[in-house]
Amino acid sequence: MTLKDIARMAGVSTMTVSNVINGKTSRVSKETRDRINAIIREYGYVPNLSARSLTNKVSNIIGIIISLEDGGCENYLENPYISTMIGTIERSLREQGYFVMVRSIDRTADYATLLRNWNVDGVLFLYPPTPDALQKLLAVSTCPVAVFDCCEDRSDIIRICSDDRKGLYLATRYVIERGHRQIAFVADYEGNAILTERFLGYRQALDEHGISFRPEYVIPVPPNYEGGLAAGLRICAPESPITAAVTTADISAIGVMEGARQQGRQLPRELSVVGFDNLSLCDYVTPHLTSISQNLPEKARCAVELLLSQIRTGALPTQPHATMDVAIAERASVASLE
Repeated sequence: MTLKDIARMAGVSTMTVSNVINGKTSRVSKETRDRINAIIREYGYVPNLSARSLTNKVSNIIGIIISLEDGGCENYLENPYISTMIGTIERSLREQGYFVMVRSIDRTADYATLLRNWNVDGVLFLYPPTPDALQKLLAVSTCPVAVFDCCEDRSDIIRICSDDRKGLYLATRYVIERGHRQIAFVADYEGNAILTERFLGYRQALDEHGISFRPEYVIPVPPNYEGGLAAGLRICAPESPITAAVTTADISAIGVMEGARQQGRQLPRELSVVGFDNLSLCDYVTPHLTSISQNLPEKARCAVELLLSQIRTGALPTQPHATMDVAIAERASVASLE
């Protein structure tokens, strides 16, 4: 089975078949696309990507780089945010005829090594590298680069962010509207631009509702399960007045909930908790976790769309920066005190 065979059976040109296979379907009718794809499925046609790579000097491979700040010793796929993002990115790319290569990197020098030794058509950074690392990467990169959650104001890369300040503002306002006044912020935000934005959203909600900021209510722990567990134990220590906690990650919120249970607290009656990300695991815990949704599928789709546009046209998109809106996903982990 060749492109010519598919074209003959579908009654179209080989160029039309090639465009459908490569996701270039803006000028191809749905009826024609469906007819071509039905033939491909029926006969199990698989493009010879190796040959196409040599001919066109493209690989149809997108690199997903995960920047690790802790020496790279953890299994990053155990992080539900990372696994969810990789899954949604892979699906979006697969639908466009691309494959993914996932690599974690914990040294700045490894960025250049990766790009020199692997033929990728583009790169997606799942976590933003440091400004220094990003500068060094762009100096050696010959392919388009897209970065999630990058606070660097650069016009030469694709940036996809969420409205982080609004997210924690909504979370904090949500618990305030249900009568809570003693509210903990769970994350070590200092030195982290994303978490700082979320902290500022927390402060904004407190200020707007006339609630004094209490520095002792900021629990400086990593935004992971272990950090959340430690925070939960501290928040729910005997005589603690805190009745609610807002977090910067769902997995951290689940840790807080477990710490509260270990201290004998009943959830949500004695401690209300709000997560961030709105991952599917929010429905797997008891009580179901209220969270801030940053619409990860749409975030991934937007990044893929912008990156592939630059790959295919050779030019940075007219609007290379996108900020995704956020919303509260209400479940059962917040109790009303009024």
